[in-house]
Amino acid sequence: MRGPSRGSMEAELTTVLSFLAIPAAAGAAWAGVKSGLNGARESIVQIEKIVTRLDDKVDSHGERITALEVETSNLKERR
Repeated sequence: MRGPSRGSMEAELTTVLSFLAIPAAAGAAWAGVKSGLNGARESIVQIEKIVTRLDDKVDSHGERITALEVETSNLKERR
């Protein structure tokens, strides 16, 4: 009996190496997804800060508008 041929050993080695590449590729893909999620998380935090600042500005403008409406109403009553 002869041992396995060189061609079949190379084929087996190629198969084993291809099986090892699958977890490596999955790990790399997960690292990319994780990095993307971290970037999205940072963007969301920045958007929340912007929205909070805009909300504060809207509140202060609303208060100023209310004060002007009251003053306008008082001026109309004085006539």
